[in-house]
Amino acid sequence: MEMTAHFGYHTCKLDNGFDYIVENIPFRSGEGPNQWLTQGYYFWTDSVHWAKEWGKPRQRAIGKFSIDLCFQSEVLDLVGNVAHQLEFIKLKEAILDKLNEDKKRKSVTVNQILSKLRRTKDIFPYLAVKAQDGKRIEKIHFVDPHFNRAKLSLVTRQQLCVFEEAKTRLTLCGFIEPSGFAEKMPAA
Repeated sequence: MEMTAHFGYHTCKLDNGFDYIVENIPFRSGEGPNQWLTQGYYFWTDSVHWAKEWGKPRQRAIGKFSIDLCFQSEVLDLVGNVAHQLEFIKLKEAILDKLNEDKKRKSVTVNQILSKLRRTKDIFPYLAVKAQDGKRIEKIHFVDPHFNRAKLSLVTRQQLCVFEEAKTRLTLCGFIEPSGFAEKMPAA
């Protein structure tokens, strides 16, 4: 299992003070159909940019975490791994075939698919899921649009949801916000 250092940024409300946040961060999301990637610990990946876009300045804390997971075998990477994307489509189709109702096929959500898959460990061994929505800061044409209209999306909004069974693989490295929290962290 090849391990590469991965970092994620967890944004939370700035409630109950430093000690409470340090003892409890990352905070597990609620459960239910409004959780994009089901219940777990949500991180903005690769950069603090989107973590700073979430929540209100001076009302949030942003913790930087080391995430000790293998992104080839333990994370279902729906952003950067085409094989994982194809696997997800295949698993989705298998679930939908069991429903065999066209109405449900058209309205099925990522949350519903992942919720079902997470209950079947033998076909879904993952400890986390990485995904992105269509949000991005900029799009640039690859070539002159007269040849091809394809565009490169830059600064896409990606999230990683780490499931409860992998919480011990998350390590708080420090805080990005608020500025006073970084100074209060004990030296490693």
